[in-house]
Amino acid sequence: MAQQIRTPVGEVDTAGPTQVPIITWGGELVSIFANGNSLTTQPNSLMAQAGLNINLVKQDVFQEQVKDYMSGRSPYLRCTIGMCNQALDIINADPRTRPVIIHQLTWSRGGDTLVAKDGSMQVKNLKGKTIAVQAYGPHVDFMTTVLEQSGLSTNDVTLKWLPELTMHPDSPPQALTEPDIDAAFMIIPDAYPITSGRQVGTGKKDSIKGARMIISTMFARRIIADVYVVRSDYLEQYPQEVKKFVGALVRAGQQVPKLMKNLSDPEKMKLASAAGDILLGDKEAIPDIEEMFYDAQFVTVEDNINFLQNPDYKHNADVLNKRVQKSFNELGLISTQAEIQKAQWNYSEL
Repeated sequence: MAQQIRTPVGEVDTAGPTQVPIITWGGELVSIFANGNSLTTQPNSLMAQAGLNINLVKQDVFQEQVKDYMSGRSPYLRCTIGMCNQALDIINADPRTRPVIIHQLTWSRGGDTLVAKDGSMQVKNLKGKTIAVQAYGPHVDFMTTVLEQSGLSTNDVTLKWLPELTMHPDSPPQALTEPDIDAAFMIIPDAYPITSGRQVGTGKKDSIKGARMIISTMFARRIIADVYVVRSDYLEQYPQEVKKFVGALVRAGQQVPKLMKNLSDPEKMKLASAAGDILLGDKEAIPDIEEMFYDAQFVTVEDNINFLQNPDYKHNADVLNKRVQKSFNELGLISTQAEIQKAQWNYSEL
């Protein structure tokens, strides 16, 4: 990424609404709900109650987030730990943009998967084959981890890097239709039709004949952690604004799981419809949003304390960072090895 992005570091724009990125993921229900089921902050929303004016922007191409972060258009990155580390050579080079992890939204719990065809039943069967994955996306560390756990490395496969995550010709789900692609990492909403409803693709409608999910984060948990990151200079200059932002996310994170499990609550339908429109471009995609909700494990305040502040927690941010940086350096994605700062919030104040 450092060879692609040359955006100079600029001061964070504080003149208008604060730009906050989101991605196509069930955890974004928290950010959307906190903002009043809208891209722009609505009156009486949790963000408005915190005195914030937020503009949510969906950015599945992580390079666009990084460019906005570097230029100062946004002080935040919405990423996984793996995504953040893929940008580390860039964002860690200037003291102003050094990242600070401020909040974990979710763990992936089935929402991300590896789909293979041509009879491959396990990850180890992919040795010598070609795998499609989004460059700089949320599945790169998922890929390196499951390959390692299966006794393989990226040297044992051929990688096909794609720029898009979903709903695009240049994405891994679309690449899997090509005869020279044997497997692809993707989000569950894409995998569902390709595999004829999480079974084996029949080749009819939108399915791919013989395609099946061979592993997902349902069985490989604590790999993909979804977080918000802030620029160091913005946190130093506007600590109360960042605290308010995290506080609104914390409160939303407490309410959204209860809301989404209440089938009869009209507020649930409002949130699901808004999320369908924002994330999938379809207000009627409520069943898909419900699936995305259950494919994410929403974390609590206690979980955040463990992830950011507990050195004995075996899945904390430091553990994930070290594992990711080791594999990414070996793959040649980054040349940096550095600790990433973590916010030491007193959650009773949030």
